[in-house]
Amino acid sequence: MRRFVVGPGVLEVVTFGPDHPGAVAGGARVFYERLGFTPGEAAPAGPEGGSRQRYRRVVT
Repeated sequence: MRRFVVGPGVLEVVTFGPDHPGAVAGGARVFYERLGFTPGEAAPAGPEGGSRQRYRRVVT
């Protein structure tokens, strides 16, 4: 990430909410958590109606 993101700042992504099938163990949420992102507030539902959540990582 350091190759593309210059700090200081906050990098934010939107991924599946905890009740979405894409959030199962080893899914998108685990991927972002392994990269150092922390869960934030809920985001608007996805196009299929599934829940979404913001994840953030502080970049120094």
